[in-house]
Amino acid sequence: MEDSGVEMLALFLGILGGGASYLVINFWMNPLLRYLDIKHQVTSDLVFYANVIDARGLNEEMQNKRRERQDQNRKHAAEIRASYYRLPWWYRRYLKYVGEDPICASTRLIGLSNSSDTVPGENFIPSLRKCLRIPDSIDE
Repeated sequence: MEDSGVEMLALFLGILGGGASYLVINFWMNPLLRYLDIKHQVTSDLVFYANVIDARGLNEEMQNKRRERQDQNRKHAAEIRASYYRLPWWYRRYLKYVGEDPICASTRLIGLSNSSDTVPGENFIPSLRKCLRIPDSIDE
């Protein structure tokens, strides 16, 4: 009789632990990893498309790359804003504490996407880096 009580307790604790793990992974870790992945993509695109930020004097191939950059910037702006709202409350509080602002980053990415000959894209990059806490160099 005593063994069956221990087995029932072990079963109950196993189900409880599995359920808690499922909730933590799906509602905390997946949104957090998605946000970090988008932030990585934004950082990567800043480097990859660095030579097509300025719209002046680009040949046809570079104009196509520039349009790709604009599309990517818009996509990342939408994704980072949407992923921010799925983050757990404690991580959003942490981002505020360390000075990272994904909503500001989304706005700057849209501005970078809309940059043209009259509104240079270089104007948006410093504030975008600040919003996402992206260092200017690897040494930082």
